[in-house]
Amino acid sequence: MIPTVAIILRTDDPLSIEYSKTAEESCKKVGLPSIFFEGINAKTYGDGVWKECGNRGIAVNNPKSRGGGAAATAGHFLIWKKIMDEQLCAIVLEHDSIMLHPVTCDIPHDVIVNLGYKVKDPENYNHLNAYQEVKGVQKIQPRNHHGGAHAYAITHITAKALLKVVHKSSNLGYIDNGWFLANRHRGDTRLGIIDPIPAIGWLRASTIWKESAVDNYAPILDSFNKNYKSKQSLNVKDKK
Repeated sequence: MIPTVAIILRTDDPLSIEYSKTAEESCKKVGLPSIFFEGINAKTYGDGVWKECGNRGIAVNNPKSRGGGAAATAGHFLIWKKIMDEQLCAIVLEHDSIMLHPVTCDIPHDVIVNLGYKVKDPENYNHLNAYQEVKGVQKIQPRNHHGGAHAYAITHITAKALLKVVHKSSNLGYIDNGWFLANRHRGDTRLGIIDPIPAIGWLRASTIWKESAVDNYAPILDSFNKNYKSKQSLNVKDKK
């Protein structure tokens, strides 16, 4: 399936709203319809994040995560529910991500397909050259780990499978740790990344952490390495 919409996760935090408008504009530039998804602001709900998540349709049993990480995780769960209920193939963007190209490759039903890396300087990535080198052809490369949930695509079948694991688990952590950096909660769902990357996580001041984590995981795509000028700012972790 080809994604038909980008769902941009944000909260009512002013910085989140500001970032999300940049994400929306990037979608317009690549001809991708987008909608905002109003998530849960941890500053508003405090330790009541999971209760509010339940009020919105996703009941979670005894999760261990709290604070901003919990709110972000709950936001992804709620977007998965929307994708499942509306039988979508959709791109999920956290508010600080931007699209560089449309996604034109087929998204399988059993894979979380990541769209790109996290950097503080997206202007140093020559994405146009990366696409010219492969004549615009996108492929999905398998991965075991990825540095976070900032930009990915899933189908409604995948969303259903992910939520099934969520409902069964009694010890959920943060979205990045449990679904992307390791397979604690993905079940049989696999990970992949589009080559060349069609999106990027643009790290600036965080709305939930003191400092954003610039962590990306090996192996980094050759198409990215060849066209990114400041390799050190990738902060690559050798976890294959």
